[in-house]
Amino acid sequence: MTSTVHDSVDNQPTPRGQKLRGWWSIVGVLVGLELRQRLRTTRWKITLAIAFVVLSLFVFGSMYLTMIAGSASYRDWSQNLYSIVIAVELFFGIVLAPTLSATAINGDRKDATLAVVQATPISHWQLAIGKLVGNWVSCLVLVLAGSPYLIWGIIAAPYGIGLGLLGVVVLCLLFACYCGLGLGFSALTARPAGSAVLTQATVFFLVLGLPALFGLLYPTVAQDHRVIRADYTYDYFADEPMPMQEPDCQDVEETERFIHTERIWWLLAPNPFLILPDVVAQRDTEGVDTWDTAMAPIAASLSAARVGPYVDAPTCSDGRNFYSSDGTSHRSEFYEAKDAHETARIGDSWYVGLLVNLIFGGIGLVIAARRLRVPAGKLPKGVRIA
Repeated sequence: MTSTVHDSVDNQPTPRGQKLRGWWSIVGVLVGLELRQRLRTTRWKITLAIAFVVLSLFVFGSMYLTMIAGSASYRDWSQNLYSIVIAVELFFGIVLAPTLSATAINGDRKDATLAVVQATPISHWQLAIGKLVGNWVSCLVLVLAGSPYLIWGIIAAPYGIGLGLLGVVVLCLLFACYCGLGLGFSALTARPAGSAVLTQATVFFLVLGLPALFGLLYPTVAQDHRVIRADYTYDYFADEPMPMQEPDCQDVEETERFIHTERIWWLLAPNPFLILPDVVAQRDTEGVDTWDTAMAPIAASLSAARVGPYVDAPTCSDGRNFYSSDGTSHRSEFYEAKDAHETARIGDSWYVGLLVNLIFGGIGLVIAARRLRVPAGKLPKGVRIA
């Protein structure tokens, strides 16, 4: 009777939450193994020290050039400090994240340590996620090293603390995407050098190749439109000097060519150097002016590419309204409407680009998990098992 009771207790199903905790605890062990493997090497500490020194040089070098060699004030420099730090850390992450993860699988195969881990009762998904998170945490140490400058920049920037922190979160997620890409190529190729080159080439295609493709396709999206435009004529035989003349104006219908960038703007969306400015460079809110920062023109350019051209032209009424009765100038309704049109999507495109990067990183993770299945089945030529 006693044995029956014990058997019934032992055969009770394990709660789902306990299974989930056990599943992720194994992933945590694999993450710890990846991190310990990184910490054993002195190259990682040297790389981190060099990154911090370079970041410090950019920060204080820009301060010197702006405030001492230049004529700007501390406020003018400090409101761009966040842009400087984010740009430098993003550049280091683009170089570091793919390099770390691109050797995570084929490097272990080469060292004959991957098969030992695969022989344990863990799933291929646990192994793939553990390697991804381990390499991602290694990249986040770079963000941690620059955290003093990031905090300084967030406090000094006119974006607000919320948007500044959101920019840091998006930066960390981009690092995870690049780690996923590197992991996929590491599982596909036999040589660590080959996977590193392929990963770097893919990342730089997102950074440089897609904007270049946007430029190549730029003339192909041109289209002619009929618009009403002001046509000014001067009386060259008048007695008054030329600058004092009031020109005759007539609204005429003309054919003008506009570039419909809204058809190809998505080629710019995955670029991380356009994603991060679009996160923080929002339009003016509550009297806070953000247009003097370095990121605002970049975000405005992305918005203008997304909405396409403002198909219209200034008319005679716009020209007459340019000067008020007291002689002061002001922008006409046409230019105000054009500016509002071009800046209408500021802050509305970064999540599209982030989603594209997440999809690329997710594809790399899926490929890595499929390649880590045991039994492996048919392996590519040159890939070793143990």
